Amino acid sequence: MRYFITGFAVIVCLVISTAGFRGAFTRNSPIEVFPDMDRQARVRPQAPNLFDEVFGAGDGRGSRLPVAGSVARGAAVDDQPANTGRKAGSEDWVEVNPLGVNADTLERGRERYTIFCALCHGQAGDGNGIVTQYSLITADLHQHRLVQAQDGYLFDVISNGFNATTNAVGIAYTRMPAYKSKISAEDRWAIIGYVRALQYSQLGKLNEVTDLDKRAGLQKALEGK
Repeated sequence: MRYFITGFAVIVCLVISTAGFRGAFTRNSPIEVFPDMDRQARVRPQAPNLFDEVFGAGDGRGSRLPVAGSVARGAAVDDQPANTGRKAGSEDWVEVNPLGVNADTLERGRERYTIFCALCHGQAGDGNGIVTQYSLITADLHQHRLVQAQDGYLFDVISNGFNATTNAVGIAYTRMPAYKSKISAEDRWAIIGYVRALQYSQLGKLNEVTDLDKRAGLQKALEGK
């Protein structure tokens, strides 16, 4: 009998506990004991910095630039050509992509290009990215100057940005930002390999296609057959 009463009491406690902790549906806002934890002041990406007086930067930017000298995590910091785009012991640009080009590097380059470059330069590299809808002018990667440029030069532009200038209120910036701190050196070279593929797709000549079957297929496509 004692065990029966004990078991019954346990069951009653479980039922009461379950029923008592069900909670109730409500449309009222929850009680915020520490509202600062739920409603912290923040800056939206690309929006003006409303807390400039607190940070003391004085430029009104919401997105802060990397600290000077920042490099991508895992990136090498020595002065080898693969990390600078320049020949060892020289100011001359590396002429040929040291990473080499194959199906894997082209796919990696396409992926990185889509993430970091297509927004401005367009999927085809023609400078017709989505930012042009906001009256921003970007470079056409098929222009003669960039087609003829050495791979090392393109690496330097991706790494350090291009066309430094100053806006109307005296703030220095680059029209193309630096991506050294965001993209590893290997991925920067992969992007260059993909850019070269885009250039060939627009500017290549039929007689440069070494595969005769592919050349014949392209010839038929050009003739509309």
